[in-house]
Parts: sequence; C-alpha cells; structure tokens
Amino acid sequence: MSRPRDIDAFLSSYKGQSSSSSNDTNLRFYKNEIPCQPDGLKYDSWMKRYERDNVELEMNHGYVQWFFPIRERGVNPLAQPLESAEIEAMKDDPVILDRLLRSYKMMLRFYGIDFNEGHLKLAADHEERLLNLKQRPHNLLRLTRIMKHLSEFPQLQSHVAPLVLFFVALHSEGFLDFSEGSMRGDSLDRWWSNVFRDEEERKSVRGTVRVRGKTGGKEWGWGEYERWLSERGKKGYTGGD
Repeated sequence: MSRPRDIDAFLSSYKGQSSSSSNDTNLRFYKNEIPCQPDGLKYDSWMKRYERDNVELEMNHGYVQWFFPIRERGVNPLAQPLESAEIEAMKDDPVILDRLLRSYKMMLRFYGIDFNEGHLKLAADHEERLLNLKQRPHNLLRLTRIMKHLSEFPQLQSHVAPLVLFFVALHSEGFLDFSEGSMRGDSLDRWWSNVFRDEEERKSVRGTVRVRGKTGGKEWGWGEYERWLSERGKKGYTGGD
C-alpha cells in the first residue's frame, strides 16, 4: 500500500520546503500574545470559553489549525503553517509545552479518551464521543494533523504511538471499526501508522496495525495494549505530564 504524498513530505521533514524565520504567528499565539482568527480570542481566553464545549469543538473548523499547527497549510486561510524556527523556540519554552499538552488533552476528551498521565483509557462518556467520531469523518483528518503536530516536538512525540495503538485496541475490542478498506481503516493504515520519522518505531507500529484482525475479534485488545504500554515504560517512555 503506497504512502500518501503528505506523509512522504512529513517523513522527509519537508525537505526542500522554504521556511520563513520572520513568521512567528504560531509562537505568538501559544505565548498568549495574539488571538486566533477568525475567533478573535487569545489562547487562555479561548480555552476558558470552549475547552469542554463539545459542540464548539465539533462545529468550529477554524481553531484546529491554530491549536495544532503543522508545516502544511490547512483549511483556515487565517492560520499559518508552522515554521522551523517556531518549533525551536516553542520546544524550549515550558509554558508553551504545557499549553501544547493541554490542547492535546482537550481533543482526547472530545474523542472520549482520558489522557490518564499518558496511559490512555476510555472516558466515562466514550459511547457518545466515539459515536460522534464515527458519524463525523472529518475528525479523521483532524487526528492526522494532531499526530503530525505532536511529532514536531521531541517532548510530545512519544504520545503518538499510544494514540495510534489505542485506536487499534478500540477496533479489536469492537468499539470502532477500522477495517481495511474503510475510510477509518485507510486513515489507520496509510496515515496514522506511518506518522513516525523513526523507522524502527514506524515498523513496530505498522506491524501491530497489520495484525489487528476483524473488528471485535480481540486480536489486539486491551490486554495487548496494556502489555505494550508496560514494555514501553520499561524502555523509558513515560508518556506522562
């Protein structure tokens, strides 16, 4: 199965793509200095108003590019792609890193997942939230963006594999169908399992994805996920904060 061109660009760290050191829109937004557009709210004000508003998080299509900037353009023309210089500045700022993680936790809650110090588990309202994910497939694109975004920051990249394999476990346990050939299955097979610049990690995750079996078949369910997390922890991947 061929990789999408945007994934190849991501894996190459966008080789050959021009970068502007003067564009610091994303950095300034995460410093709480400028508002996102078109909402007109700075980070802290936006989160105070909408962080737990599932209707807003679903229906508003402009915030995602501001909260999860990547080195690609999105559907919001008022947002800017993430610049290499911004990554360097943001990854060394503990306040910004806290905000980046808070944004990720916000979307996990929206999808019915409890962050649980990096040990992901289903939230109390998971049935409602997973139904929304099932019925609103544009969230698959959002999840791809979120995974690419996390991968740009060394302190956050370790959260990507647990998320991808959490969806494998959801499939295996029968909560959400990610069968091969389906829209969700394509997201898992072609995008999410490939969003790892480390070749060894990419091969490992893809190996698990390939043996997920039928939905509800429990080939790689909660037990396997827990064992994987445990082994990962022994290797030094804490995933907390």
